[in-house]
Amino acid sequence: MKILLGGVPFGCDNIGDEAILASVIGLVRGICPDAELVVSTGDRAGTERKFGLKTVPLYGFDPATPADRLAESLDGVDFFIWAGATGLSDYPEMACTLLETARSGGVRTVVWSVGMNDAFNPFFFSLHGKKKRIADAVRSCCGFDLEKRWTERRVRAVRLRLARTLGECSLVVLRDPKSLDVLRRCAPFPDAVAGADTAILQKQCAPEAVPWNSESERDLFRGASARMAVCVSEQNRIREFDKFAGWIDDMLETHPGLLVATVPMNPKKDFLVMEELRRSSKHPDRILPLRFPEPEEVQAVAAECSVIVSSRLHLLILGLNNLVPGVGIARGSKIEYFLSRFGLTTAGTTDALDLPRLTESVEWALAHQDEFRRRAASVRAGLLADLDRAKTLLEQVLASP
Repeated sequence: MKILLGGVPFGCDNIGDEAILASVIGLVRGICPDAELVVSTGDRAGTERKFGLKTVPLYGFDPATPADRLAESLDGVDFFIWAGATGLSDYPEMACTLLETARSGGVRTVVWSVGMNDAFNPFFFSLHGKKKRIADAVRSCCGFDLEKRWTERRVRAVRLRLARTLGECSLVVLRDPKSLDVLRRCAPFPDAVAGADTAILQKQCAPEAVPWNSESERDLFRGASARMAVCVSEQNRIREFDKFAGWIDDMLETHPGLLVATVPMNPKKDFLVMEELRRSSKHPDRILPLRFPEPEEVQAVAAECSVIVSSRLHLLILGLNNLVPGVGIARGSKIEYFLSRFGLTTAGTTDALDLPRLTESVEWALAHQDEFRRRAASVRAGLLADLDRAKTLLEQVLASP
């Protein structure tokens, strides 16, 4: 059997996506140890070296290889598994093109543990440039909201396409019940199920294998009495960035033994944003800039933290894999929903940060480590059970003629 994995921009410096990929590869190999796995990725050499498998180009995210060119890599493929992230709301039309292209090539398709926000990606579902100027002029002239009408029409068309395309898949598994509810705005999907984010299966490297830049960096991290991991996304920056930087200084002054470790989930772009935090700080010697490229390294570091503050979902997931409490800064609905299952909260959004709630939530996390771990263990067990039930369905589909 030959299985092609793809659908999100693997190999593009997103540690969350790479955690999903590593976990899906492990899961599929556990189900079909003799299957030939192929991955569509932007980092072909690195992925082949790490996982010992073949790769094909990153279809759909590189102008040189648009989604419909997936047909070039379907020779001998039995299943195309479209996995990971919030692709059904971030780029739904690309998802449909990939799935439709695979099916046109006689390949059976699976949507595996994909998330879906309660709104489609506004970049693709709002007007820009000349069209935006025309819509603004029409609204100004006669009060008619042309952009709203255009968006509503576009959303209806995409929902119809998702209903048709996913309705022909052999299996549809969403990342969580909230995502499944959102998908069912497109169609009933009676056979679709909710599992869990496959990254909850992510393994971590041993503490001694963490690639610290120096012994002094390692000693500074491990010598702190408390550690707060922070990730701020470059993709959707915190609007009140200066206030957030000031809040970090306040926390360092309130807790003399606290170390802030900045942990970029995009080691290139997020790192630059968090360097701004360190440079603007009154206490730069207590802000440790980390830059690990692999999810198993990031999870090993997150496991040794006391609390995590992040606007990226997967740093929170990697922390909670070791029952480390997190506070989210929301970008869409996915962070808020995931944390709510653990009784955790968000401190506003990247557009409207809630600093009092952020302080309250972090202080609670620092003071209630043991209590939280006891409660979170049962929640994590439930997520693993949800994923295991979905895995059973995947086993049945991959074994069917």
